[in-house]
Amino acid sequence: MARALLAKELHFVTEDETGILGRVTIAMALEGVYIIHLSCYSHEGKAYFQAVTKDTAKAKKAIGYFIPSMEERDVLIVEFENKVGTLAPVAKVLATNRVHIHYCYGTSGDGFKIVGVFSTSDNAKAMELINQDSQSLGA
Repeated sequence: MARALLAKELHFVTEDETGILGRVTIAMALEGVYIIHLSCYSHEGKAYFQAVTKDTAKAKKAIGYFIPSMEERDVLIVEFENKVGTLAPVAKVLATNRVHIHYCYGTSGDGFKIVGVFSTSDNAKAMELINQDSQSLGA
């Protein structure tokens, strides 16, 4: 069974410098920011971060002195059972209902569930569809 909820994600871009991940995470840790999900990568000299935290305002404050420009975005957090094929029916129900997926990333940390972070054309509708149809999705 899949389950979805709405959340906030913090986006920011920095110069791709050795140690930038450490600098960001240490600054957040010093302010007591709990990171729930994190995606970061580099491309053409820039480092791109996407972070879901328990307190977005606190996270912004923690890194604001060296990351002056940040964007807060709405995202959808989706939990799946950790077995083959559980994402496919969710992707299908979103496509069938014309909800476009801009991006998603996720992981399976505990071996029992997979957690995905999705940005869609309509996160509220996507959440409703997933939660409403989770029984029939078999996810």
